Amino acid sequence: MAAPLRVAAAPRPTLLRDEQEAWRELAQAWKVPVPQGEPCAALAREQVLCFSRNVSLPLIRQLGRPGIVTLDAQTGQPSYAILTSLTSQTATLRAAGTEQTVTLAALAERWQGDFATLWRAPDGYRERLKDGAGGPSIEWVAARLATVRGEPAPAGAARLDARLRAELRAFQVAQGLPADGRPGPLTYMQLNRVTGVEEPRLREQP
Repeated sequence: MAAPLRVAAAPRPTLLRDEQEAWRELAQAWKVPVPQGEPCAALAREQVLCFSRNVSLPLIRQLGRPGIVTLDAQTGQPSYAILTSLTSQTATLRAAGTEQTVTLAALAERWQGDFATLWRAPDGYRERLKDGAGGPSIEWVAARLATVRGEPAPAGAARLDARLRAELRAFQVAQGLPADGRPGPLTYMQLNRVTGVEEPRLREQP
């Protein structure tokens, strides 16, 4: 079923009505096979995790990764497309294998900030780590923060202590993220990005 969107320079494609289908289309960029059913569960088995949040366009630019935008959410009949590229004036959306480019003003008329994307989790990733927690994911975080600073990985077992939280806050501030000093999904995404972990990126255009 078609859901037309005002186009800057492209024919009108069909937008997706099924959110699960949008996840499957996004997963194609990650080259991870996703069977029919619940995509996020299948992706998690490959350490690729789903993330959904209401965000700003500047934060999406900062993250620099493709994701699902939900259009017309306020109508109760939303449609979905994959954001693949951003310029200073336009956004490129993909749905059902076709792309269209729209002005940011046209996008703003139908998008209220709902954004979903994928990210690659390190070994041993756990949510809601307590103060003093250790393990593989904390070792990974400490090593990546050291790489960002141009330093060798710290010797010994890393812990989510006051020093590491301060390093995380400094990194989060530098990346324009909420600075809570804890390694959440947005922080992992940016650590992946700045240290060269291979993940799909938004196409860069003038």
